[in-house]
Amino acid sequence: MKIEIKSRWTGVVLFSVETTSWKLAVEAAVKARADLMDADLTRADLTPIRDDIWAVLSAAPGEVEGLRRALIEGRVDGSAYEGACACLVGTLANVRGVSISAIPTLHCNSSRPAERFFMGIKPGDTPQTNPVAKRALEGVDEWLAAMRAAFGPTSA
Repeated sequence: MKIEIKSRWTGVVLFSVETTSWKLAVEAAVKARADLMDADLTRADLTPIRDDIWAVLSAAPGEVEGLRRALIEGRVDGSAYEGACACLVGTLANVRGVSISAIPTLHCNSSRPAERFFMGIKPGDTPQTNPVAKRALEGVDEWLAAMRAAFGPTSA
């Protein structure tokens, strides 16, 4: 079926693809580096992406608050594993103050759903200016809430 990702403000088609699900459409848009700045992602089922992000966060729980700050401050670059602005795993390594290879539970993997989703975030993008950064922050906040509910407010 043909899935169109439209602007939430104007209804203009931002990206179109023949695929079987919204999840695959969003992944294709991110891979194609489509400009999803004003995209309406409310119909997209991002559960598999969220679950993968949660798996990454669970592998480096002490760095999650730092990742959250980086998203809010626009210091994430989904296309780079290293540097001041980096992808999901790279940002967690930056927060820890180590190279990406120094986190044994996480590896560079540009095909994992979480990293492909983060490719939609460029340096300077914040949750207020980019819907992908907004959804990423929501996923981080949901993970933090779940960890606090399970383990108490001082955990995670």
